Amino acid sequence: MLVDGCLACSVLAGKVQAPGGVIYEDNYWVVEHSLNPVLLPGYLIIKLKRHCEHLAELTLEEANSLGEIIQNTCSALSQVVKPAKIHVCSWGEQVKHIHFHVIPRSSSMPVGNFQLLIYLRIKKLFNQLGLRKWVSNAEAAKIAAEVRLEFKL
Repeated sequence: MLVDGCLACSVLAGKVQAPGGVIYEDNYWVVEHSLNPVLLPGYLIIKLKRHCEHLAELTLEEANSLGEIIQNTCSALSQVVKPAKIHVCSWGEQVKHIHFHVIPRSSSMPVGNFQLLIYLRIKKLFNQLGLRKWVSNAEAAKIAAEVRLEFKL
């Protein structure tokens, strides 16, 4: 079941399109590039195909398949972007739909979870002020296509 007003549900329903479209999809999960404004090339989102707000409410099948999806997403992204590190995290505060941010950290970006979050926040602010450009939809779509080719499930 999808919920009106939920950004993740809107993407799943096709009302909003991620650059490059679906990278991978199975019975429970979808992997896509992050939406506009795209802060980093290769910043991917793994989201549950049904609306669910709490990890404790995943079905056994959804929970059992999650690790493999995360591992394969990180592996494919590593082949394409070749980051120094990949961070996978879930907040679920603004978009109350189970989803995971897959964030490639290049060697030029700061090391550490807190430092990376500050970096992303500053980058977003600079982009909003027009001091730096967003990653283009074309660049994000190109990376999505390359990651799709590397996906091993």
